[in-house]
Amino acid sequence: MVEKIRVGVRGQVVIPRRLRKKLKLEHGTILMVEETGDGLLLRPYEPVKEMKGLGRGIFGDPIKYQRRIREEWGAKKLEDRVGH
Repeated sequence: MVEKIRVGVRGQVVIPRRLRKKLKLEHGTILMVEETGDGLLLRPYEPVKEMKGLGRGIFGDPIKYQRRIREEWGAKKLEDRVGH
C-alpha cells in the first residue's frame, strides 16, 4: 500500500500510525535513511549488522589459528604435567 506523507518545515516526516504499529516503531527508534535510484529507503538501525565482519582478518585463516591455539594449549598441558 502506498501512502502520501508531507515533509514538514524542518524536514520532518510522519510515518503513518498503521505502519508504525506494524513495524513496531516507537518514539526514539533510530532509522537508517539510504538514497536509492528511486528515492529514499528507511530501515531500522541494527548496530549488530554494522559490526558484522569487523574482526575479519585479525587472526588470519580461522582454521589455522584454531589448530595453532590447540597445539599451544596441548604443549602447555604437557609442560604442566612434566613440570618444566
